[in-house]
Amino acid sequence: MSEPELSPRPDQIWEAIDGCDAQIQYLFTAPITFSGSGQLATGERIRVVTVSIGTTAIVSFLPLRYDELHDRLVPADIRNTPRYKKYVLSVSATCFQEHFRPVGQ
Repeated sequence: MSEPELSPRPDQIWEAIDGCDAQIQYLFTAPITFSGSGQLATGERIRVVTVSIGTTAIVSFLPLRYDELHDRLVPADIRNTPRYKKYVLSVSATCFQEHFRPVGQ
């Protein structure tokens, strides 16, 4: 009998079970957003922010070590832009299910 599939919900803590590539959105005060990509290491813990259901379900999240990873995940030219505010990571729900597990499970 297979294990039931777990669905991420906002505010849950999950951890990467292997190296995981994620899309990074760089958010600014102006109505502009840039994106890039980065990788989270095995064991990195994250907090789910949103789960969007559309043509492709997307899970957005923030690493619990947000400040420690900031310089590695956000290039200096983006960090030094005056209107830069923060970053958010996201992956498809399928990728999330493959590369993360809930903490405490």
